Amino acid sequence: MAKIFKGKTDVAFFDYKDFKTLQRYVNQYGQIESRKKTGLTESKQRQLARAIKRARHIALLPFVANG
Repeated sequence: MAKIFKGKTDVAFFDYKDFKTLQRYVNQYGQIESRKKTGLTESKQRQLARAIKRARHIALLPFVANG
């Protein structure tokens, strides 16, 4: 399994309104990528998941992929 982002990410804080950045952490089926793939720390991964879920609730990101 290759990591999506090697080393540290340039994002200091995941904002639910920044859906372009959040889309990079969602796979083609609409699932949040795992820590193994993203290479994030535990706290950053939780912050990412929280931001993605908030973006989904206000319809900035889809819950499932079209297909």
